[in-house]
Amino acid sequence: MADLIVFASPLYFWIISSKLKAFIERFYRIAEEDPNPPLGRYEKYPVKDCALLMTAADNYFWTFEQAVSYYKFALVNYIGFHDKGMVLAGGCGDTNGKPHINKTIHLREAYEFGERIYANV
Repeated sequence: MADLIVFASPLYFWIISSKLKAFIERFYRIAEEDPNPPLGRYEKYPVKDCALLMTAADNYFWTFEQAVSYYKFALVNYIGFHDKGMVLAGGCGDTNGKPHINKTIHLREAYEFGERIYANV
């Protein structure tokens, strides 16, 4: 069983991809009834660590705002996973499909994130 679930997606219209969202929606299958629900929830989920990795062509201050909001609400606040961090890689391409990630620092950031995520455990 995994200790960490990494959610990785390109940014599509300011949110995670529909395939990743469909995967998250299937988590209801692993939910169990909670006899003492916090905040009106009626189910509980296995406790897991999670992280978010995303790429986007744009790199504005608001580029990942909606996706991060969804991640924090659905996975961290509602399901109850423990957030281990995010790598939000903006400026990785253009809308014509030309990748530019190799011209950014994001590949190095993702590698270093993976190295340190459990370094002090």
